[in-house]
Amino acid sequence: MDNTLIKAETEKVAFFLENVVEKMTTYMNSVTIRSLEDEVECEKPYLLELLRAARSLLVFCEEALDACRQMIRNSIITPSYARQLFEKIYYQCIERFFHPKNDTWYENSRCSYTDSEMIVFRKTAPPSFVRFIYSLEKDFITIREEIDFGVQSQL
Repeated sequence: MDNTLIKAETEKVAFFLENVVEKMTTYMNSVTIRSLEDEVECEKPYLLELLRAARSLLVFCEEALDACRQMIRNSIITPSYARQLFEKIYYQCIERFFHPKNDTWYENSRCSYTDSEMIVFRKTAPPSFVRFIYSLEKDFITIREEIDFGVQSQL
């Protein structure tokens, strides 16, 4: 794969990460434990786990975005470096979205057969947090397919 294709794919991934980071930052800056507690009767430790998982995901996405921007600025991009970057994004951002630490929520692998939501929360979660995660879901599904099938096979 030549530099032009690698750069184009990296720009596509960077665009995805910019959108995700913007959405996540906006939500995380506007929510508090107290506001989540006001939405639904829920255990405080679970609320803390939800926010911890979201903050962790946000940090990994910000770091991945920085790495993408740095790679885009470079004039020469090696396929091996691009592969490593995309693998890092896949495992640290995409897989972490679908399978966060402590399984605060998880991916319903049978959702396409049962016509149900892809993300399932382990316990009752505040409606605003559920909407927030669902608002990210489609983008993560799309980029997972891009990185898993498209980008990786071309490198």
